Amino acid sequence: GQMAEAFVSLFGATLSGKEGDVETATALEGKAAVGVYYASAASAEFSATLAQAYEALSGKGLELVLISCDDSEEAAQATLQDLPGLALPEDQKAAVVEKFELTDAPRLVILDQEGAVITAEGVEKVTEDPDGANFPWKAAEEAPTLSEDEILLRMENMTPDPGESGLKGVFLNSKNYVNLGLVNETAPNEKVAFSGFKLKPYVLVNKEGLLLEVKKMGIASDWQPYSKELNAFPGPEILLIADPERTYGEKVIMAVTQEAFDREYARFEAKREEIITAFEREQKGEEGEEGGVDGANDEDAAEENITVRDLPRDCKEWISDTAEATHMEVSNFTVQNMRPLMKVMITRPRLHFGKPCKFSDSGENLHNCRPQKDPNYALHRKELDIGVQAVREVLATACQTTWYRPVNKSTQYSPGDFLPKDAGRGYDKVDELTEFLSAVSVTVEEALQTNETVDIFQEEFAHLGEEETGDVSKASPSLQEIRTFTDVGFTKGKRVEWIEWVPNSTDMLVASYCENLHFCDKLDMMSRAGNSSILIWSFQDSLAPHANLVAPWEVTVFKFYPSDHKYVIGGLASGQIVVWKLSDADLGYAMREKAGKHGAGEEEKNSSVPSIAHKVLSIIDDSHKKPVVAIEFLPATLELEKRGRGASEKNAKDGPVKYFITIAGDGQVMIWDFQAVLEAVNDSDIQWRPAYKVQLQRQDSGTEMGCCQIVYCHDRVDEKKNKMLTNFFASTEEGELIFGDWAAPGGEDRKPEFVKQLFTVSKTFRPMLSLERSPFFSDLLLAVTDWAFYLFKDALFKDGIKEHLFQSSYTSTPFTRGVWSPTRPSVIFLGLASGAIDIWDFSDQSHKASLSVSVTSLPISSMCFLRHGDLAVDQKLAVGDAGGNTHVHVIPKNLVRQAGKEFENMGKFLKREEARVRYFQSRKQELATEKEQIEKQAQMMSEEKDEGDKGKATVDVDKADAAAEEAYQKLQAECLEELKGM
Repeated sequence: GQMAEAFVSLFGATLSGKEGDVETATALEGKAAVGVYYASAASAEFSATLAQAYEALSGKGLELVLISCDDSEEAAQATLQDLPGLALPEDQKAAVVEKFELTDAPRLVILDQEGAVITAEGVEKVTEDPDGANFPWKAAEEAPTLSEDEILLRMENMTPDPGESGLKGVFLNSKNYVNLGLVNETAPNEKVAFSGFKLKPYVLVNKEGLLLEVKKMGIASDWQPYSKELNAFPGPEILLIADPERTYGEKVIMAVTQEAFDREYARFEAKREEIITAFEREQKGEEGEEGGVDGANDEDAAEENITVRDLPRDCKEWISDTAEATHMEVSNFTVQNMRPLMKVMITRPRLHFGKPCKFSDSGENLHNCRPQKDPNYALHRKELDIGVQAVREVLATACQTTWYRPVNKSTQYSPGDFLPKDAGRGYDKVDELTEFLSAVSVTVEEALQTNETVDIFQEEFAHLGEEETGDVSKASPSLQEIRTFTDVGFTKGKRVEWIEWVPNSTDMLVASYCENLHFCDKLDMMSRAGNSSILIWSFQDSLAPHANLVAPWEVTVFKFYPSDHKYVIGGLASGQIVVWKLSDADLGYAMREKAGKHGAGEEEKNSSVPSIAHKVLSIIDDSHKKPVVAIEFLPATLELEKRGRGASEKNAKDGPVKYFITIAGDGQVMIWDFQAVLEAVNDSDIQWRPAYKVQLQRQDSGTEMGCCQIVYCHDRVDEKKNKMLTNFFASTEEGELIFGDWAAPGGEDRKPEFVKQLFTVSKTFRPMLSLERSPFFSDLLLAVTDWAFYLFKDALFKDGIKEHLFQSSYTSTPFTRGVWSPTRPSVIFLGLASGAIDIWDFSDQSHKASLSVSVTSLPISSMCFLRHGDLAVDQKLAVGDAGGNTHVHVIPKNLVRQAGKEFENMGKFLKREEARVRYFQSRKQELATEKEQIEKQAQMMSEEKDEGDKGKATVDVDKADAAAEEAYQKLQAECLEELKGM
């Protein structure tokens, strides 16, 4: 039968018995199970056990098929000779071993009548049950169980009785229900057990996670008002109980004492055991304790016979005593119009008819309700269930729509339509028609080709009168503004001078502010010191600053110390360098500790913005004479030699940064030793002076140079491949670019030339606004001036080419700042005086900006990208304007992710521009050489011509003298003859 076919295909046609070969179908016919035994000489112990159990198991329908794992035939016979059963032929051995994965011995696989595996653990089964009481050892079916949601659904309402001790109602935002496990989905869903506002009867929440949330989010956390109860609770988990009836004032109850936790949790556990026990009884078919067997069966039968029909509801007559009562009842259920109807007239110019129109229901004036500032004050939120019936009124209105009637673009007629009915066919005019068609065929063909390339149906005046909005594309991505930081007391009437993100934080930034004063007002303020502010802002509270760094003068530039982020180094308008030391609470790494809780004065003090005074201030006599405009940290490996006449890489690469360099409008470059300051930071008598300083001067006139920006040269080598550790790039107040060396040697009769090269191609007689190195190409510099920006490449400077690599087109709106994109090598962000940002994408086009995005209505004064964290997911740009507002925008994905081979394409673009510059430089030199040669040839020809003219003039004089002498002799002869005649 079918069983025999399954075993024949598995074991072959015959098996080997004690008395010879037998047919597989006959030997295994009618067996309840077949055991495939894989044996070896090492499995003799179990083989003896199997031989003893075979008598009892064979009586219950078991037959053994024996397989030896020995390689030789003699060893196989020795292994199987004492075992009962049938041996498998050698040619079928490999297939069976592979099918049942028989890798080690002993193995016993029990098969059913169809050849399917009942159990692969036959060795354990025979050892435990040699008599075969549970033969053939089929796996027991798992009993159905209840899921966690099913148990909670059967609990229904488990709200504690009113007045129980140790319980407190807590207000939680419904958006946080999923995170706490109170619901499975936020939106209501009939297919989900707990969703929307249907809460689970109880949940257990990790207490440490709630305290960490309070520490991180502050007053924005739902658990901040209950932080005292959380800290006082001794257990590791918090018990939350659903309270749909608001017995304790809120929808959720929290057990605030261990006694309440144990009492309520024991109640839930008892209910759980009751539900599981009842379910197990249902599965076993046990009778319920209440109602009896008959009553329960009758009720179930009655419920099974219920039929539900969905029929329309019949509206009955309104029954009342009098007509007046009817009118009174109807008027009570009718909403009367108490306000006059609003009339709206919508018009549209005739020119716009037929064009697409977009409607929006957004309001023009939106009023925001700001949250309470005081973290110690908690609002009592209450909910009121109220029902309002509204009747929609139907108004008859009319509007004008476009009639899209079909219009023929071309019409074709039969020639017979233009001929009179009695006219002839015109066969006598074929020659004239042929001549006419030949004459006009070329013109008609040209007209048809023109119609294919020109839309003759386009309205000529459709786009007349559109104003030009600039060179950039109108399509712009949306820079989503997520925060705006401003404060009336600190930032009103000031401009954001400098912005830096707090290291290792994506929601904390620092900004400095300076007064917007005219030049004459600045002169009046120069002689007086005042307090200036650097504000630390946090995303958790955008209404008030997180901390205030107080300085005696305006802070024009500042940076975090890269080796220890607790130190902030700033440059002042007085030319001095200042240092602040911050705590973890100031940087947002930890919660700020409260000073005290006694008296209203202390509470007012805690609610104010913390002020942080500076630790160190440089000596004003040895500092810059003008405001510091740039700070650049030198590599950690750098060590200055005596008097700054050189540098070497003596320090460890992973050690702390020791030096930083500053520059100001007085043309001085100063190098400061910050490690010396750290060693004496707590010394009140410290006198901080620069370790080395140089004065930059013009080579032609020797006058001092006003400088704006500075960038250190990291990987520059000389002709002998030695590292040049003292080079830098700087910019001037006239827009020029400087390549300098602070360790330039001097002679006995000459001063050191610190300015090695001066590039005037970007000279605009206005200060250079930004000078920044590309994060992808180390030798590429971005220089931004008022009306254009430039790209400089260091490789051109090394070859003596004083030309820029690229110059943008001149803009109608002045630039104010410029930064490279941190993730896209071909994108540059440029701030404008109009409050917009021009985005140049060299992978798209290089003759104009690709996009323009409006950010603010005031001029942009500073920009800074977030350069740490996962920039591909969360890339932020902080923008400061002239009104003291700091805007934080999220960059869209198309400006974050690189498009294809963008890095390679940008490299090819730079190489092409470099080749162009080198070609023009070589052609310029060739033309200069040719010009010089032509001038020399012209000079030589002029000299030869002058010598020829001189010789010719000498000959002419001799001839004239000879002619004059001849005339004189002739006149003398005539005179003598006349005298003789007298």
